[in-house]
Order: sequence, then C-alpha cells, then structure tokens
Amino acid sequence: EIPEIIKKCNSLNIKSQLLLNATCEGESGLEKNFFSKIIDYIQKLKSLGLKSIIVTNPIYISEIKRSIRETQIESSVNCYVKTVEHALYLKDLGVDILTIDRDINRNIPLIKEIKNKTRLKIRMLLNEGCLRNCPFRKMHFNFIAHRRLNPKAEMVNGFFCEKWCMKIFSKDPAKIFSVPFIPPDALKYYTQFIDYFKISSRDSPTSLIEYRLKAYINQNFNGNLLLLLDCSGSSPYFRYIDSLRVLKENNFFKKILDCTGNCNECNYCSKLMNEAVITDSYFLDPFHPIRIKESKKAVKIYKRVLKTFPFDGAIYLDLARAHLNLKNYEEAIKTANKAIELNPKNIDAYFLLGSCYEQIKRNNKALEVYKKALMIFPFEGAIYLGLAKTYFLLKKFKSAIKAANKVITLNCHGSGIYSLLGSCYERVGQYRKAIEKFKKEEKISPEDAQINFSLARCYRSIGQVKRAKKELNKGVGKLKLTKLPKENARNPI
Repeated sequence: EIPEIIKKCNSLNIKSQLLLNATCEGESGLEKNFFSKIIDYIQKLKSLGLKSIIVTNPIYISEIKRSIRETQIESSVNCYVKTVEHALYLKDLGVDILTIDRDINRNIPLIKEIKNKTRLKIRMLLNEGCLRNCPFRKMHFNFIAHRRLNPKAEMVNGFFCEKWCMKIFSKDPAKIFSVPFIPPDALKYYTQFIDYFKISSRDSPTSLIEYRLKAYINQNFNGNLLLLLDCSGSSPYFRYIDSLRVLKENNFFKKILDCTGNCNECNYCSKLMNEAVITDSYFLDPFHPIRIKESKKAVKIYKRVLKTFPFDGAIYLDLARAHLNLKNYEEAIKTANKAIELNPKNIDAYFLLGSCYEQIKRNNKALEVYKKALMIFPFEGAIYLGLAKTYFLLKKFKSAIKAANKVITLNCHGSGIYSLLGSCYERVGQYRKAIEKFKKEEKISPEDAQINFSLARCYRSIGQVKRAKKELNKGVGKLKLTKLPKENARNPI
C-alpha cells in the first residue's frame, strides 16, 4: 500500500513522511547489516516520492544525511531537545527541522534563543497531555518500542505505564495545569518564530483529529479541555475541564507564562481545580472519601456548562452519573433520558438509566430500557447482561437464563455471568447445572467466597452434605484471608 499512499500524498501536495522515531531499536539497532536494510528501505521509498524522515536516533540522522541526499530530516519530539547546545548538536548532525521538547513549550525566551542560534525551522507539539518533566517518559517510550516483542508480558503491579502517571495526578490533581499544552487561543504568542505546529492524534479516531485540528486552526476553543490533550496518563483520572472558565475567564495562558512556581502563595491552580475541574476518582473508586464532595462539584459545573452547550448529550450523561453517585435517582433518570434523546446511540446512557431504575426497585422500567437498547444494539453482550440481572430480580428465572446464555454466546466475559446463571438454576431447582456454572465462575474469580457458599447450598440440596461442608469451610477461609469491608461484599445473587 505504501507506493499508493506516497503517490496520493504527492497528488495532494502533502509531504509524505517516514517515522523512524522509536526510542530504541533493540540490540541490533546499530548493527551494520540492520542499518543497511534501513538505508535500502529509505532509498526505495525516496524513489517513490518520499519527501521527509522523522528520526530519533542521532546516529541515524548523520548516516541518513550522508547516504541519501535531498531528503528532509526532522528531529523527533522524542529527541527531548531542551537546550541550545543540544539543538546545535542535532543541526551539526544534519537536522533540517528541529522539534523542541514539549517541556519547554511555555519557555518562550528559550525557544527564541534556540531559533536564533540554530537558524533552523522549528516544530512544536501543541496538545501534550503528559506530566511536565515526567519521570516515566523515557521508560514509557522504550516500553512502546519493545511491546510488540512480548505483548502478553505481565506488567509491574499489573499496571500499564500510563497508570504510573495517574498516581502522580491523583496525589496532586492541579498538576494538570503545568502539563505543557498550548491552548488554541495562545498560538498568537508563537507564530513569529515557530514554523510548524504539531498536533498529537495518531491513536485517536478521525472525528477527534478533526475536532482538535479545527480548534487550533480557528485558534479558539470552548468545551472539555481534555478532548484536546493527548495522553492516557491524565485521561483516566480527569473527567471534565471547563475550558471557558479556565482559558478565557481566568486568563490561563497569560498567567501561566508569568508563573514563578511558588504554589504555596499563589493558589491559582487550586482555584481552577475548584471552579472548573471534575476528577474521575469518584467513578473509579466508589469508596473514595471525596466521592460526595466531587459529585456535588460535578453537578454544579455540568449545570453551568450546559448553559453554553444545551445540546451536548455527553454532558447530560456525566451529569446523570453525578446525580446517581449522590443517590438523586429522579434527577439521574431525567438527565439520562435527556442524554438518550440527544444521542439515541449512546449505549452508556441506557446502562446508566437501567441502573437508576434498578436502584429504586423499578425493575420493570429497567427491563423496558434494556429491551429498547437491544433494538439499537442487538449484538451487545453487556445489554443482555443487564437484561439477565433484571429478569433475575423480577424472579423470571427462565428468561434470565436465556439472556445470560446470550451473554456467553456473545463472548462477554468478566461479568459474573456464570454466577448469575448458577443462581438462576439454583432458583428453579436445577442444582447440578447450578454447581456446574458456579464451578466455572470459581475458575474466573477464585478469591470470591460467595461462590463457595452458593456451592455449599447446592450440594446440600442434592444431599451431598460432606461436599457442602467442604465448600462452606473453603468460603469461610477465603473471608478470613481477605477481611473485606462490609461495603465490598458482593450481591448474594
């Protein structure tokens, strides 16, 4: 496909680029034969019309420059250029366009000095969403470079790299404002000395790429600031940042350019946190001590934002979540219905609405919601799961069994589906089938004591008293080991 891609780029007067921007090529990266293959590959692409190469490895820069003439070489943002000296080194190696490190984005005097001393064209990444001076960055990019070699390897503490960044944000959420992104309306500060602006979006859907592109072309943005930022390290912790309140009403960029770093006296970022930022902690951890406080703040901010964006279904959905967290069920139902009205294909809105009805024991209404959702999403296993749970609560066990089996057919795992099926079979007196399903669930969740208690009941029902006692003791042993707080006990179904 590459020859056709390059040909298409040339016909549209778009500069085709080859990315050689991995931060590590492995043990063979500097071997003569390996590098010869890279040079041969570049020459082949150049014969097809390739115009530019983006490179991280400085040795590759000089060798490509020497071997392949009339090819533009650009330094990758992963070269981490933060000083004039570093920039001059890359210029001497053969770089034509220099991409500065995102950490100096807001240091305008330094960027101007790099421009003046190197006399190179400068590129800047605009929508960085990672921590400034992130301690995990090099490790993260090395991880990406090598992940393809062992994609199933178990991570430290079961975390992906992004989760480590999230732990820092969770300790000090106001650090989101020191992230070195450039707001769309701040491009005016850079247009005299930055030649190219780069928007990070390679892993994003086309609609989001277009959304970001329009914001920066128009140099204006109102909405959720998180939609501009490209970083999976911050996105799990934050839910919404009101850009209107931050960027315009509080003159964010002008203030941040004059920042002295004296946070104890300033409190500017803390003020923004209180007025404009909704964290996701209360969604991720239902027992978080600030859950109620954050939910109340979320309601206040979302209601204010809806005055500017009255037809944004996503905001109504998030408002409904906040109401649900506060147990304002009627308000949650009202706003979830509004979210569905504005976007009938938002599957999360149906889940939330069904959950609201379940919480207030209006299970027939929940059933109605899930059936409506199935008309739009006929192959969505999670909806069948909601349906199965609701049938169970309505004591329609045969219907629950049918819906639960559909969940398994659609390969929707990790949902406690075998436990649910076991409970259904137990209720209709099919104890051996119930035992079979509970055993399957135990393989998935071996630490769950409730499964052993359910097995004990079923074995007792078919007269296998010794097996029942064994399962009962096993369950009690698990409870002693885990010492789970009362709130964490699973629903007995």
